[in-house]
Formats: sequence, C-alpha cells, structure tokens
Amino acid sequence: MSMQEKSFGNRGLATLLAGLLLSGIPGLAAGEAAAGAPAPASGDQVAAPTQSAGNDDNEDKAPDWQASTLGGDWGGARQRLFDAGVQVDLVYTADYLRNNSGGLRRGGGYMGNINLAIGLDGEKLLGWRGGSAYLALISNSGQRVNLNDVGSFMGVDNLEAPVNRTGIFEAWLQQSFLDGKASLRAGLYPLDSEFYVTDSSGVFIHPSFGMAAEVADFGSLAGPSIYATSSYGARLRIDPDPAWYAMLAISRGIPSERIDTAGPNISWRKSTGSLLIGEVGFSPVKAGLLGDAFGPAGDDDDYEPISKVAIGAWRYAPRFEQLTAVDANDEPRDARHWGAYLLGEQTVYRVPGSKRDISLFARYGFTDGRTSTLGYSLSAGMSFRGPFPGREDDVFGIAATRAHADPQGRALLANESGSPLTSNNETVVEITYQAPLLPGLVVQPVIQRIFNPGFQLPDSTVAGVRLQLTL
Repeated sequence: MSMQEKSFGNRGLATLLAGLLLSGIPGLAAGEAAAGAPAPASGDQVAAPTQSAGNDDNEDKAPDWQASTLGGDWGGARQRLFDAGVQVDLVYTADYLRNNSGGLRRGGGYMGNINLAIGLDGEKLLGWRGGSAYLALISNSGQRVNLNDVGSFMGVDNLEAPVNRTGIFEAWLQQSFLDGKASLRAGLYPLDSEFYVTDSSGVFIHPSFGMAAEVADFGSLAGPSIYATSSYGARLRIDPDPAWYAMLAISRGIPSERIDTAGPNISWRKSTGSLLIGEVGFSPVKAGLLGDAFGPAGDDDDYEPISKVAIGAWRYAPRFEQLTAVDANDEPRDARHWGAYLLGEQTVYRVPGSKRDISLFARYGFTDGRTSTLGYSLSAGMSFRGPFPGREDDVFGIAATRAHADPQGRALLANESGSPLTSNNETVVEITYQAPLLPGLVVQPVIQRIFNPGFQLPDSTVAGVRLQLTL
C-alpha cells in the first residue's frame, strides 16, 4: 500500500469515528430504551483493548469465543471479522437488588445494561501501523434502587445511572509508537477505563470498587468523565519496561448541573474547564521481586498473578467555589479542586499447578476537602478465584469501603437534607460470589451492609443477584 493510500485510509477512519462521536445514533436517545458501566469484573462495560508493551503475540491471538460466550464464533463470522481487524463483543447484564432494612424504605428493583463494543485494528483494516479505534454503545434500563430505596451517598450498584438512555459512551482513536511501548489515545474517553483501576476489586458490584468515591464525587463546579457521563479527552501512556507504566490524561470537566444526567457531554458552549490526571504504576512480580513465589512458569503455564502498586494525582482548572465558605463580603471563596491516591493489589497465594489464587487490594484517596463533599475514601478487600476444586473460574469476594465527609461537605449535606448528619462516614461491606454456569452465562449473588447511608439514614441491608450474558 502506498503512503498516499495509507494517509487516505487514516483520514477515512478518523472521519468515520469523528462523525459517530459528533452525531450520536439518531432515534436511540429517548425514553426507557435509553454503561460503559463498570466491566464484568470500571456496569459491565466490555473492556477496551489495553496496551501490552509490545507483546504482539497476545495481540494477534483471537479470543476463545466457544469458551467465553453463549453465541460462540457466530458460525465463523467472529473469526473472519477478527482476521480482518474487527472485534465485536456484546454483553447484557441484569441486576435485581432489594433493600431489606434501613435506608429510605424497603423495596427493590431491576437494573439492566446492554454494552456493544467494537474494536478496530488499524493495521489489518487500512495498513495504519500502530493504529486502533474503539467504539462502545450502551443502553440502560430499569429502576434506581439507591435513589428510591437506599439513599447511600456512594451508591449500591455500578449499573445504576441517573437517566436510562441509549447511545455512544466511549469512542476513540489510538496511535502506538516506540515499538508498542507508548500510545496516544484521543476521543470520547471515560477516565475510569484506565485510571484508579484494581483488577482484584473488579468482581464487586458496589460503584466505589471501580472509580473511588472521592474522585467520582462532583465538585462545586464539575466532575470527571466516568460512567455514566463521558466527555472528550486525550491520554498518553508509556511502558518503558514491563514492570513500569506511566499515564497522563486531560479531559473536559462535566458540569455539575449534569450530575443527574447521563451520556456523552460533548457541547463546548458552556465550558467548565478541564481535568488533568496522572498515574505511575509498578509491578513487583514483573520486576522479579517475588521470585518464583507462585510456582515455576513453564512454557504451558499461562498463569499471571495480579501485582501492582500505583500512585496518582488529579486537578481541575479553573478554580472552584468552595462548598460553604464565604469571605467578609459574603461572597463564596474559591480554591483548587484536586486530589491524590495510592493503590496496591497483589496475589498472595496460588494453589500449585492451577489458576486458583487469592488476591488482596487496598486503596486510599483524598481531596482538597473544600470544593468536594468527601475529604477521603478508602477501601480494601480480597478476591478468591477458584475457591473449590473443579470451579477454577468461580470468584468469592469480600471487601469494605468508607467515604468521609469533611466539614464543608457535612455542612452542605445537612443544609440540603434539612436535618443534621448522624455520622461523618458512610461505610459499606460487600460479600459476593461469581459463578459461571455455562460459557458466557454468569450468576452472581451479592449482599451489602451499609452503615450510615447518606451520613444520616438507618443502617441498610441490600441483597440481590446479577445475571450476565456474553453473547
């Protein structure tokens, strides 16, 4: 292919994806037919392709659709599409949760999410070396159990969105360079697809085990591009060594008045500035610090333990109004809206010769405490893959998360509710068990105990089940 043809192909793909970004999908934006919700493990968003630091063998290997989906290879169509540079994934997730005590009232409901993800390999399709693209369409349906029944500040289910809608949630172009050790991604980009991620917390349904509560919380002016409202952004990632990575992203802030909406925020007529976020991570296992603690890795052993330590920081521009503080003229004071976080996760035990293992995670993040309701949040937990012999794909998980409201946040919450708070903290404990029953069919019962929901309501007990179909 000539350089002129390659250039034309690149422009054609960029034009096509840009058109989708700007126009949406006509006729699919109204009513109950309305994620990139969090993934089967940041709703259950189909995972976007990730950078692999130049591991071309893994990138060229087709998924095992017979073992992972109900629909299999679609009569060979999936393999043909994959060979041509197109990967299509379709996931339907349905949750039923019920508040059995405390909170706002007893009651429950269904929440559903359809996620259609299309990944494009630019080199296979157009000869665009190092190029790729990704498009995710989502459709939400059902009730709002937390809003109507529980009243938790952090939420109860990572599928629940303020508004049911159907449309584009994620769409970007990516260019890799430096032999796959670096990439630049730009488009409609939710930050929780890559930042503040711990794989071992992915099994949990509670939203704060995805993007942590203190980052997900909107400030006095704007909030981040995460599920369920995304925005334009760009991300640079560098993997100088298999054990290290660094990411830097900039994204348009979501206006706080859109906190009760969902969908892409692509209008530039009312700008709320931008969010800059960076993260640096390290893998002790890949660095060889743990030796052969998980057994020798033979040629036929594709086992890979979870191992990551990361630190990140974020800041919005321009300055935000403080939540309640005023100056001598009774005018709102302003401040920088910023925060930082530290996370770690590690496989600590592996049953010899199997993929059965136990992994632990811990995360802590804090904010400036003046422009955000929450001063900090922390979480920790355990996931046990393959708790029983013969059930290596099952996952048992137990975890806890806590959100702390600082003085200005407490004053704002008390003023909005019209009654004093009973606690400075909201704490959630979740126990869950994820069980694949057939290829592509997963059932996951869950129970949560929520202490001081909304910082002032009676302790709540939420129980339910998730059903996930990968088609």
